[in-house]
Amino acid sequence: MSARREVKPEEGKMRKLLWAGLLPGCWLALLLGSGIRSSAQNFEPVEVGAGYSYVRANAGPGECGCFSMNGGSAWFAYHFMRDFAVAADVGSEYASNINGTALGLTLTSYLAGPRYVWHYGHLLSPFAQALVGGAHANGDLTLVRFGVAEPANSLALAAGGGADMKLTRHWAARGEVDYFLTRFSNGVNDHQNNLRVSVGLVYRFGGKKRK
Repeated sequence: MSARREVKPEEGKMRKLLWAGLLPGCWLALLLGSGIRSSAQNFEPVEVGAGYSYVRANAGPGECGCFSMNGGSAWFAYHFMRDFAVAADVGSEYASNINGTALGLTLTSYLAGPRYVWHYGHLLSPFAQALVGGAHANGDLTLVRFGVAEPANSLALAAGGGADMKLTRHWAARGEVDYFLTRFSNGVNDHQNNLRVSVGLVYRFGGKKRK
């Protein structure tokens, strides 16, 4: 008959400390795993959206020549991975009576490029993007500022980002700020440094819930 081993007080304290450290870690791992599975279940790879856009335009070479334009944007993106997407943006903004004159301008852009998204919990998703494409300018200002008497086209680039706030499984509210560069000919430096701010709604779909 084997003798029962006596547990020393020091060993008992060590065991209690070990379990006290392991149990919270196990619960944390289970919670994180559950959150990851839940996020994977609710992942929607396709998104479309639209909203209001404001452009602070700079059309004058060597000076600000700044004026405000208002319009709208339409968005599309496909997430080939949870954090990476290919995004497209089509926007059109308009201004009249620019800088106290009778001149008007309509600026339309069509851009596409990569986007990276950070996921913080289930609600907030900040993102950064770099979009490249073209811009089309039409109006009286093209003659005065850009030196052409007909609609003008140029290279365009938008670099910046924003954040999506989840409202439901499919819907999110978006805010976005971009540095918006256009390269219309102006006889001096052939570029315009603009700022674009957009707000709107995004709808996501195309996901399949995993069991």
